[in-house]
Amino acid sequence: MAAKVIPFPKTSGPDLNEIEKLIRLWLTEMSESRDFVDTIAARMMTFIDAYASKTFEPIFNLAVPPHLSAEERHSLLVSIETGVDNTAVQVQEMVNRIIVERLFLEVEIYESAQKRQSRHYPTV
Repeated sequence: MAAKVIPFPKTSGPDLNEIEKLIRLWLTEMSESRDFVDTIAARMMTFIDAYASKTFEPIFNLAVPPHLSAEERHSLLVSIETGVDNTAVQVQEMVNRIIVERLFLEVEIYESAQKRQSRHYPTV
C-alpha cells in the first residue's frame, strides 16, 4: 500500500500588513527618520513577499508494506504527521531568524549609504 502525501496544513499565509506594521514599529524605535523607516520597511516587505511568505510543502512517496495492520498504519500516519508538523515549526523558526537578520542588515546598509552620501555632499 502506498501512503498518501501529507502536505503541511494549508494556512492563509502571513498577514503582510501586520508584519509591515511590526517592522515599522521596530524601525521607529530605532530612529525617528521617516526616510529610514520608509526605505527599510519597503525593502523588507519586498524581501518578505519574495521569499518569506511562500509556503513550504514537502513532497515524498513512502512505500508501505501491504500487510500492515490498521493499528500499524495509524501509528505510521501519526508519526509522519508529527514529523511534518515538527519540520514546519523548524522551517518557520528559521524563516523568522532570517527575517530578523535581514532587518539588521538593511539597517546597516541604510546607515552606510547615509554616511557615504554625507561624505560626498557636506552640509554647509
